[in-house]
Formats: sequence, C-alpha cells, structure tokens
Amino acid sequence: MKKFYFAIVVAALCMTGCGTSKKTSSSNQNEVWQTLLVKQLDAQIENQIITVKYNNGSTLCYKILDNFGNVSLTWDHTGGRKDFNDGPSSYKGDISIPSFIVSGNNEEFVFRVMEIDQNAFYGCSEVRSIDIPFSVLRIMNDAFKGCTGLEKFTVNENNQSYKADEDILFSKDDKMVIKYPAKKQTKEYVISEDASFICTEAFADNTYLEKITVGNFVTAISDYAFKNCKSLKTVELGGNVRIIGKESFFGCTNIELINSHGIFPPHNSPKVFEDVTKENAKLYVPKMQLHNYSRRLEWSDFKNISEY
Repeated sequence: MKKFYFAIVVAALCMTGCGTSKKTSSSNQNEVWQTLLVKQLDAQIENQIITVKYNNGSTLCYKILDNFGNVSLTWDHTGGRKDFNDGPSSYKGDISIPSFIVSGNNEEFVFRVMEIDQNAFYGCSEVRSIDIPFSVLRIMNDAFKGCTGLEKFTVNENNQSYKADEDILFSKDDKMVIKYPAKKQTKEYVISEDASFICTEAFADNTYLEKITVGNFVTAISDYAFKNCKSLKTVELGGNVRIIGKESFFGCTNIELINSHGIFPPHNSPKVFEDVTKENAKLYVPKMQLHNYSRRLEWSDFKNISEY
C-alpha cells in the first residue's frame, strides 16, 4: 500500500512540474520508475537533515535546501558525526541516488534530490560506483574527494547537466571533465577535443594511469587535477593550455616525460610539479620557445628542457 501511495504522490508531483516539452514528460516517467527501484525503507528528519534507509542496506543523508522540496545529498551524519571528516563514513558499495525521497508518518512529504553537496562522499574509500539521477542539477566542488575505491559513474541519460562516458563523469556538453574514477584501470587516456576545462581533483588518486594526453582545446587544468597519480609517466599538454593550477601534478613522482605543445608557456601556480619531477623529467617545448619557457615560473626549474 505504501509503495502504491508513493507512486501516486510522485507521479502527481511530476505532472504538476514546470516542464512542458515532450522530453521532460518522458524524463518524469523515467524519474518515477528509477525512484521506485531504489526502495526506501525509512526516513527521519532532524535539524534539516533527512536520514534515509534503503532495502539494499545503505543509508544516505540529505540536506533540505529550501521551502520548495529540494534537497542535497550530503555527507554521512549518522553515528554521531558532526563534520564530514569526523571519522569513517558509512557510505560504501554501489550508491544509487534516487530522484525523490519521501518522509512523514504517511509519506506525505516529497523531496526532490537536485544537488550533490560539497564533500558528500569525502573519504568514502569503499564506494565502488555512483549512479546519478537526472534530477541532479548541481555537483559541488570536492563532492567525491577521497573516493579512492571508485570504479565508475553512471548518469541517467535524461540528466540536463551531466553525463557519463566510459565510466567518467563529464558536464552534459562535454566541456568539463569532472571526475575520473580513482580505480579505473586504464593505462592511457586522451582527453576529448570537446573538453576545455579539467575540474579540481578530476584525476586525483588514480594509480593506473601511465600516460595522459590533454586535448588541444583544454585551456585550464584546475588545482590538484592529477594529484597522487603515482603511475603517471608521460604528460602531453595541448597547445591551448593557459593555466595549470596548484599542485596539479603533486605526488606524481614517476613522471619521465612532459611534452608541452603551447607556444605560450602555461601560467603555473607557484607549485605545480614535485621537485623530483623538475630534476629528472624531460621537458620538450615547441621550436624557438626554449628561451620563453626557461624564464617562466616553474618551467625555468626543469633541468632537462629541450625543443622538439
């Protein structure tokens, strides 16, 4: 009876939504079905946090965002945790985020999951996969920080903001590489020519990558983008990279070769590479640009720099 009531409530909410296109109507039907597949057992509200238990044994916490029924999947508040880094989180295994959650004695309150909070999965080293519904419109910075066991992302095909390709999380338009799973077992990866921005910690903690090729249309590599990619040996930087963020290649102590194809040296933060990289790695730059690189921040510290 509860399942039937839940289906009616959610369906009614969908039909009274603000979308008018045929695509939105189809999406709403899929959204109801996906939510029913992720079976909710219990929900408790305390201090604007909704703690929900599911029949697969997982428990997820949601933060109420506004008075319109929107919530954010947030960090684990169970077990007396007062902060996102306050002891181990219980989030683990395969996480399937529903589009809706319900609460109340008669399940009369319906909430739409439209965001993944900052540090939502902080330090969740036992999370293997994350399935994102199409109701999620925003994913905050550091949402997957420390997910060292993550193998793949999946995203509902009707999501308007995000997509997954080869288990990697991208913005819907492919312009942003958001998160490359730390446990994705691929030795070489070429960033699409469609991408222009590599997000904070996008490739951090992957221990399988040996070669990364940054596409020619990437203009910015954010802070910590490749941090602790300990197997990384070869880095190809596309010709349009303009900015490389703080500690982007820290912890990448096995880099042997960097090919920078930009006529204009990328503007580095004060610390991008480890000292051992600048000491041992070979840096190749475009012809006639050796002098230009050798007087720029950090590039000037490389001991083995040549034109190609």
